[in-house]
Amino acid sequence: MAAVFRVPTDFIPCCVGAVCVAGIVFAASLFGILTRPDGMLAVLWPANALLTAAFVRGRAMNTPLGWCAAFIAYMAADLLTGNDIYTAIWLTGANLAGVAVGVLLLRRLSVEDRNLRRPQSVQYLCLTGAGAALAAAMAGILIAVLVFSQDPITAFLFWFSTEFANYVVILPFALTVARWSDFSAMITGFFRHFVMNVETLKTCAPAISVLVSLVLVKVIGGPGSIVFPVPALLWCALVYRLQITTLFILLVSHWLMVVLELDFLSNLPVDSDPYYAIMSTRLGIALLSLGPLTVASIDTARSALVDRLDHAANHDFLTGLLSRGAFMKCGSELISRLSGEKGRLTIMGLDVDHFKQINDTHGHAAGDRVLVEVAKIIRGNLRGDDLIARLGGEEFGLILPGVAPADALGLAQRIRIAIEQTAVGESETGSIHTTISIGVVHHTLEEPVSLDRLLRDADKAMYAAKAAGRNRVVVHQPPS
Repeated sequence: MAAVFRVPTDFIPCCVGAVCVAGIVFAASLFGILTRPDGMLAVLWPANALLTAAFVRGRAMNTPLGWCAAFIAYMAADLLTGNDIYTAIWLTGANLAGVAVGVLLLRRLSVEDRNLRRPQSVQYLCLTGAGAALAAAMAGILIAVLVFSQDPITAFLFWFSTEFANYVVILPFALTVARWSDFSAMITGFFRHFVMNVETLKTCAPAISVLVSLVLVKVIGGPGSIVFPVPALLWCALVYRLQITTLFILLVSHWLMVVLELDFLSNLPVDSDPYYAIMSTRLGIALLSLGPLTVASIDTARSALVDRLDHAANHDFLTGLLSRGAFMKCGSELISRLSGEKGRLTIMGLDVDHFKQINDTHGHAAGDRVLVEVAKIIRGNLRGDDLIARLGGEEFGLILPGVAPADALGLAQRIRIAIEQTAVGESETGSIHTTISIGVVHHTLEEPVSLDRLLRDADKAMYAAKAAGRNRVVVHQPPS
């Protein structure tokens, strides 16, 4: 068991985690027991999948005390609902066996796979669910023989299908959902700002299609009704965030299990064996959910790739600042907006002094570290709506909207002094210090002006600062 759980160093979080484990397991177990058909395993048994996800995601839960709390909670739920202690011990052992295997397998997956952020992640999650279900089903054979005197093969298949279905439809949501407070805030925020218009209808259309498909399942029925929600879930996978899609898959899958199984049992002829038909239904619903899950996972991976490509295209690879092209585009848009408002702005050109000497003396790797530190100092002195870019080499550009000339000059001096007083790199001979020359242009946008022209004026002021001895700020003076 040492590889299954971790031992935290702080006792209080360990106790809090154990209490959370007990609450999750007890509530989920009661829900499963109270909703199960007579004489069968529960249709909805979220306890094992939720516990597995909690142990994987919560360091303070996955402790010896957490496992003891889970055992007590499983036992309490069984004893409270009428099982004898002998049966409760066997059932709890089977549940924990599946959870232990699920935790071990999930911990072998990368964080990206556990969060369904790669195309193959759903396959790995499916195999994990199968492994956990297999462990529980093997224990189910012993329970069938020693406790209930049932056919071991039927018990194995029934137990496996039930556990596999619950793992496959619950784990994706339990592993990918953010903190509950964040998730609930997102949902309540949507309804708080809900406005009925065309855009809202477009946003709600996939969810509405899911509801329509479920109505069709109930109204039309028949063996083909199991696939009615699939197109709607695929639509959700292409429109909504991953955790919203996994929530829809969780709710729809369990709703199908309940409705189809109850409908099947109500129409079952007397003396007929329901087990194999119910096993087939549960496995079918679980496997159908893999399609929308895979689409959602692929779409998440594609979106992340697009975001990375967009960031690479618009940001300098070394400093993380805007690239020259993105700076010119965003700056021109900002100037156009401020021109309509008759606003004002300040443009700064900043150039690291004697940068070639730093490269020649300490090497290009040290020069790169200097640029990164200088960029960090500059960015740390800016407001959220200020624009900063690496324009090329050791030159940086700033656009400060709506700032008074005196405040802009004070900012330039703070940046200059901060860079002068900070060790911006290390070399074999010691700390590296440098200075910066800054050219400043103030402009009131009473008439349209190009960003190119303002940058040229800032460059002139910056070169004037260098000509005057470097490590200083020079304000551009327009010709009279």
